Amino acid sequence: MNEQLRQAIHKRARKARSNDDLVNAVFFTFEDAHIDPRHVSLDDMKIAVVEAARAARLAREAKLPATPVPAAAQAI
Repeated sequence: MNEQLRQAIHKRARKARSNDDLVNAVFFTFEDAHIDPRHVSLDDMKIAVVEAARAARLAREAKLPATPVPAAAQAI
């Protein structure tokens, strides 16, 4: 999978709220690039879905407030 597709999937997946949104991000990216998903290898599809999941997770983590470390844990 080329870098442009990977970046496009990453960009769409950052907005994903559910697993369906992740799958849609992958398939709509392929559709916009005029790539038939039936002709994408299984390995490339796995890479695309993993990339989408990472992007969504990173976007969620970036929005979460930092949790303070309890004093007991700091003493360890």
